[in-house]
Amino acid sequence: MDDMTNSVSSAYVGVDVGGTNTRIGLFESLDSPQCRMITKFPTQERYEEQIERIVRGIMGTEDMQGVTIAGTGCSIAGQLARDGRSLVVAPNLLSYVRKPFAQDIENRCNCPVRLAHDPVCGLLAEKRFGDLHHYERCAYLTVSTGTGAAIQLSKGKSVLTSSIEIGHQILDGNTRVCLCGQVGCLETYTGGRQITLREGYSPAEITDSAFWETFSDKLAIGLVNLTMLTRVEVVALSGAIVLNRLSLLAQVQQRVNALLCNTKLTLKVATLGENAPLVGAAQLLAVPESTILH
Repeated sequence: MDDMTNSVSSAYVGVDVGGTNTRIGLFESLDSPQCRMITKFPTQERYEEQIERIVRGIMGTEDMQGVTIAGTGCSIAGQLARDGRSLVVAPNLLSYVRKPFAQDIENRCNCPVRLAHDPVCGLLAEKRFGDLHHYERCAYLTVSTGTGAAIQLSKGKSVLTSSIEIGHQILDGNTRVCLCGQVGCLETYTGGRQITLREGYSPAEITDSAFWETFSDKLAIGLVNLTMLTRVEVVALSGAIVLNRLSLLAQVQQRVNALLCNTKLTLKVATLGENAPLVGAAQLLAVPESTILH
């Protein structure tokens, strides 16, 4: 992404809190996906330490000298409360649950803060700047530390974007216990953290073709279920597992095609790649709160 000039007097901040890493970007305008990457660091396990790192990342850099923060948007890997201000379910961020995340940042940075599940932010970015622009029924899927998705249904000026727990749908015959506490979740096959715990290797280190065939089979079932329940036409895929193994897209598409009858689902790699949730976090400041269902 391109650097901003030093003449900027006000800016928007995007924060992407993933299960593994946190990134912070400074945006001169909400009309462009271009930003200056301020900082990246491992996501802290302790909530208080993470808030401190985020605030320092927003306020404590040379980029912010003389710059007024017009607002901060935060993408976060967890299910939000209905008011969109805190996390209520986050298997990969347990110490963050029921904490006043948005309020804490507002109090310390003295700016408005919007918060959303990371697939919602990824979808907002891909819908505004990516290949999802012309679709009325579309979705965004992240396959990384966890597996999450968001859908957007629109007609004319009516738009609704909603986070969905695609990774925690139950697969028939799956007896694996998920980190969320349920038995049988899709994420036990597709979540990076659970793969590492079970296999002893990160997904990036696994080369066994049989493993990836099973992975593709299970993910395809999840996507077919998504299509039949929501009638989405296209899904943009992102997350470290997909972006580091782009051959998965064709494998999963082939399996989806074989399973679906009387309908079609097109899979695409997210145009903005790993930056989609960060760009979409800033975009939260440009969309009405009423259009997002937490």
